Amino acid sequence: MPTLPVELWFHIAEFIPAHDLPKLIVVNRVFFEIIMNELYSQLSFISSDPRVFSEKVKSLKSSSLAERVRALTLWPGAIRDAIEAKGGEDSPEEEESARNRTPSPKFKRTRYLLKGREYVGELLGHRRSPSVPPTPKIGKASFSSQERREMFLEAIRNLTRVEEMQIDWYFDKGVGGDAWTFCFFPDIWQHIGQNLRQLSIDIQVYKMNEAVKYSGSLPNLESLTLILRCDKARGHPGDTIVPYFVNKLSPTLKQLSIKTIGHQELSLNFQLLGIFPQLTHLSISTPLDVQHLPDPSGFNQFLRNHPRLQSLCIRYTRCCTDCVHDGFNTYDGKHKLFRDVSLPAMHSLELGLHIPLSVGITDPLYNSIARLGTDLTSLTLKDRSLKLDEVRTVLRLFPSYRLKKLSLFAQLLTPQLIDLVAKVCPALTSLSLDVETIVKSEEPSESRVNNVEGFSQALANYAVDLDNDRWRYRTWVLSDISIMNWEFKIGHGYNRACMNAIAYAVPSVRSFAGRGHMLDSNIANTGASKPLVDLGERTKPFDT
Repeated sequence: MPTLPVELWFHIAEFIPAHDLPKLIVVNRVFFEIIMNELYSQLSFISSDPRVFSEKVKSLKSSSLAERVRALTLWPGAIRDAIEAKGGEDSPEEEESARNRTPSPKFKRTRYLLKGREYVGELLGHRRSPSVPPTPKIGKASFSSQERREMFLEAIRNLTRVEEMQIDWYFDKGVGGDAWTFCFFPDIWQHIGQNLRQLSIDIQVYKMNEAVKYSGSLPNLESLTLILRCDKARGHPGDTIVPYFVNKLSPTLKQLSIKTIGHQELSLNFQLLGIFPQLTHLSISTPLDVQHLPDPSGFNQFLRNHPRLQSLCIRYTRCCTDCVHDGFNTYDGKHKLFRDVSLPAMHSLELGLHIPLSVGITDPLYNSIARLGTDLTSLTLKDRSLKLDEVRTVLRLFPSYRLKKLSLFAQLLTPQLIDLVAKVCPALTSLSLDVETIVKSEEPSESRVNNVEGFSQALANYAVDLDNDRWRYRTWVLSDISIMNWEFKIGHGYNRACMNAIAYAVPSVRSFAGRGHMLDSNIANTGASKPLVDLGERTKPFDT
């Protein structure tokens, strides 16, 4: 067989399902590289067990293996505890503790307790494993703390192609009073930061300065996610490290997500944020009210500085108390946060409805948000299950006739809801609903118990327009439908019967849940192949 160019092999690989690639590993080196890159692409240091830690850093001595890592997850507290853990293979402390360890007595009643739990699980329909999955068997730690420290630094130096990094430092119990200390950030940023494209930091805000002080400019970073937590016991120092760090990334940053947990004063942060010329995606999940944002001018100016935003997420999160009014309405019916803000390039909006929606009157908050952009094609509503009247009120605020994608939570799935969406959103191609109850009518006398058959029959009857002798939804262009709800003994998932009912009523539907087809997703995959290596309970070598 003639030798094919490598480019052609890569093109062939695109048409082969991932589970079939191992079968072709001997055909060409291309398939071997694809499989190995996928297998070792993710690395996590999240265990404080020195044996697990030592196994990983020892494996990363191989530069060829370390170069395959593209995504890195770090728990600073776990890394520090794993390095500083005392004891080794021949440690007298470990041998002494092992000798003095008294086996716990096993009582006969344990057997009956386990049987009772299994019976209750079967009664409730819960699938539960009879025992805790065994952890991978790893030999005893045979390295000293200093050796583990040096091996970790060597591993960091070998990770030259990491493009995604996640730092989680919101909990740190520590050992021996070492909690909330970590000395490796300078080395991590020096060797990994230059190639990063995506960065996620979930951290106690008072440790932010220590984490990013040596980060430098990160010249290739395009996506930044910040989850800033504030512990009541420590309080919030009120420094400027967050805007200072974010502003350093302004030349390349395209996606920015900021979420706060715990009481924080946010005015100064927004006032100090600069201009990001490449920014197209923005997500803000904070308690945007007068208690947490006394001066809204910084937030307003930040939005006005970025008219090129294409995707916007605004979610009002709960902090101190349930917020029924943010306090930013003005006497002329406008809203201080969104006054004079225009986002002509915005085509996607995700909106949290934590603040109650006023039915029948114009709400300045949601009315201002709905007028940020006129070319909106995708709308996602979260944080509240809506009644039919509320759905009608929200959709009237937005340019619904342009929408091509709609996603929301609804209290009831009824033919009236489907009909409302069909009338208000004639250009819609994708509809995603997460519903509490499925019924056949909005009538108050209707029982609020799931009635899928009643809904299906009622929708089929409703789809026939007897007055005009035609199919009611024959011109609707909806092509993809997704219906999710919670069912007893089954849990939260897709309701295929409801999706079939809507597909029957709407002839243009060709796809369920964005899969591109209407086949049953529960069909078992008979083409699964055996793994290349024995990973035990892990899905990838570096999972633990």
